Amino acid sequence: MPDNLTEWLAVLEQFERALDAADETLDPRAFEPPSGPIPDELRARAEAVLTRQQLMISGLTASRAHVAREIAALRRVPSGRDDVPIYLDVEG
Repeated sequence: MPDNLTEWLAVLEQFERALDAADETLDPRAFEPPSGPIPDELRARAEAVLTRQQLMISGLTASRAHVAREIAALRRVPSGRDDVPIYLDVEG
């Protein structure tokens, strides 16, 4: 059994918890990988974590782009006077 197996298990568990609770605040500590390469018996698990991270990043990137478009649309809405009714055509 590799010497760094326990360290790598802790890292993978941390990453998996972060993915499982994606809307919670991550631990702000800087990531420092354990010494040495990841043990072979953890490679498949690490690849699964990486795949989940990449999917999460893709989803966040798409969400960010959507929010940016929504904000840009809101900025194009003209401001009016308070004494005149304003209607916003959201269909056309």
